Amino acid sequence: MGLFDKIFGTSDKIKVQFIDILNGNTIGVSEMKAEQLPETFSVPTTMHIQDNDWNIEEAIPENSIDFIRTKTLVLKMRKIEKINTNEIWYSLPTISNEFPPTVAGAPQTEFDIHIHEDDYRQKEFLNLNVQPRIKEELIGIKNIWKNQSKKSEDYTLFKNCHVRNVIGKPNLTINFKELKYLLKCNSVGHVIINNVTLLNGFAIKTENTTYFGTLNIDTVTELCISQWNENSTNEILEVNKAFNLLFVNWPQCNIIKND
Repeated sequence: MGLFDKIFGTSDKIKVQFIDILNGNTIGVSEMKAEQLPETFSVPTTMHIQDNDWNIEEAIPENSIDFIRTKTLVLKMRKIEKINTNEIWYSLPTISNEFPPTVAGAPQTEFDIHIHEDDYRQKEFLNLNVQPRIKEELIGIKNIWKNQSKKSEDYTLFKNCHVRNVIGKPNLTINFKELKYLLKCNSVGHVIINNVTLLNGFAIKTENTTYFGTLNIDTVTELCISQWNENSTNEILEVNKAFNLLFVNWPQCNIIKND
């Protein structure tokens, strides 16, 4: 004997009305045993009806003790729309394999910058000795551009996304004071990524370019660009020359290096 029978004796079937909450239409009406229904709809509940999964957004009444007594139950439901993975397209052809390390909270400054996590290390300075690894990564990205992209009027979408897992961490060794002197930047801000702060991060700005990266005490270990214009190239070449680096714009497969 089930729990409901113990409490109420032999249970009659409950008339259940299923309603699509989007349009108010009745999907169907069914008579169900109490044992087929949950004891409460106060917790998130999903039901499979007519070959579809539905979320129960409202139940009248909500608890079994009431709908067993009244022998009626109204369920207002929303159909779960399933994503067709064949229709997923990406806005970028590549992302970094390394996820940006973050910490919660930091004192705000007027020099803080905000970036999306997908923009982390998309335009970065690297040591000259990693050029073979750069070429290897670019092969994968160029393949995405050539074989797995489509253009719309305003932008390009990508069927796949190359994860850069060969290049590794930049491991730069730039003196932060020398970098600020070169770029004539005295004010330093934080890097905000999805409302949290890049761990050991910094942001500096020139008239043309916004730089960000990470520090190990006074040494820059990562150096990237978030915003730039056509006049930024001269700055990039100066940074390259001063610290023996090259610059890679990964999504565009573009390298800037000194001759």
